[in-house]
Amino acid sequence: MNILEAYSKKLAISEQVYAKEHGGKKLSDMKKVAIARVLANTSEYLNEAFENSVGTQFANMKTFKKFCLDLTTVALPNLIANDLVIVYPMKSRTGFIQYIQFLAGSNKGGTSRGRLFNDVFKLGTMDSDRQNYTSSAVVESAVVSGAQEAAHAIVVTPTWTPANTISNVVIGTKSYAIVAAGTEVADTSVSIAVDATTGAQTITFAAADTLFVEDATVKTGYTYDNVVIPQNDLPLLNAEMQSISLEAKARRIAVYYSQMAAFQAKTEMGIDLGEVLATQACAELSYEIDTEVVKLLVDNATIHADLTWNKRLPIGVSKRDHFAGFAEIIELGSQHIYDATQKHAANYMIAASNIKPILVMMDGWKSAGNTKINGPYFAGELNGIKVYISPALLAGEYVLGFNGDDMVTSAAVYAPYMAIVPTQLLGYSDGSMSQGFSTLYDLKLLNSLLLVKGSVVSEDAAGDVTYAADAYKNI
Repeated sequence: MNILEAYSKKLAISEQVYAKEHGGKKLSDMKKVAIARVLANTSEYLNEAFENSVGTQFANMKTFKKFCLDLTTVALPNLIANDLVIVYPMKSRTGFIQYIQFLAGSNKGGTSRGRLFNDVFKLGTMDSDRQNYTSSAVVESAVVSGAQEAAHAIVVTPTWTPANTISNVVIGTKSYAIVAAGTEVADTSVSIAVDATTGAQTITFAAADTLFVEDATVKTGYTYDNVVIPQNDLPLLNAEMQSISLEAKARRIAVYYSQMAAFQAKTEMGIDLGEVLATQACAELSYEIDTEVVKLLVDNATIHADLTWNKRLPIGVSKRDHFAGFAEIIELGSQHIYDATQKHAANYMIAASNIKPILVMMDGWKSAGNTKINGPYFAGELNGIKVYISPALLAGEYVLGFNGDDMVTSAAVYAPYMAIVPTQLLGYSDGSMSQGFSTLYDLKLLNSLLLVKGSVVSEDAAGDVTYAADAYKNI
């Protein structure tokens, strides 16, 4: 039986909890696996703990273990961290996230061996050198020596052969186009002598060129025959395994109350004080985890000046029409993420509470229909971008990011080893009652290129800001 089958009933409960808080949406397969893995870890932890506790009755163990697993079933899917970052459950307290980088395996033109072509975080820069990596075109650089300056000629030995006649030479800012006959087509004539044995090409300038001086960089462009076989060399693509280390760290809290207070609460208010305190302890741990995740994303997001939007209405423009302009700013933020990675665009937004009234008036807004809000929450979607409201953001502040559906395509990773697990409730001779709650997890930044930050301000014609995040006043 696999892990999903073993915890299918509890995962069904998790899915109900998630759907209730996310407008009917279903848990992804990756989230189900993450919850199932944490449930398995918790079960193993409790088995070990009870095995070493000789005074615990089997019946008590079974009841308490069910309570702990039920707690995990409900607490984990309630975290907004599940939707903002990758959830990577660890099988032990330390672990690794592994991924593959694809690199250039050859030196060719301006592309050096080891240059990044692609990984899970971004595509490498596509410039003219990379564009020519697999083609017959090569652009190589050489530095003019003192002797070459004196002779006003430079010798180029093509690295990739069999090479054809050099097609162009660039010195500084000036480009010389060379035809097959060896004559420069512009105002300066050049000649080329080819060594039939080595393929070395001597480029001689008939007229002095002020740019052709010692230590100047000369770029030569040529083509080679990459059709004839056997090939002397082929451009290579290498794969390298990379890893990111993880180590679970603890958060702990305990509740403490008197037996008399519990009796009074039960008889006079009809509440179970122990259960209420346990619920609040778990809520506090969850709230702190969500806040830590949000702050990590906010603090590592890149600020872009063009993502600042003024809420104040221009004269003659309706509020709805003006607020619709905020959609363009959001698209600009998504564009910044794509430009930085060349493979991802924004699919979520974290915003301060005073930004939501703007969003609800925009076309494309779909509310999550939350009837019960507690701390950070999923508010709805705007044109396919999920929107989360968090008290951790300053007024007017928002962050756009991307979170994928695999193990590393995200700005950060939340790696739980053990979800929120309580100790057994203990009673002492003085009537005091105590219970502890712990969680173990790691949180680590993976890719800040997937995060951008902007702000909403309200300023008059004089530029005086009436509300904004402190970091953006008077931009």
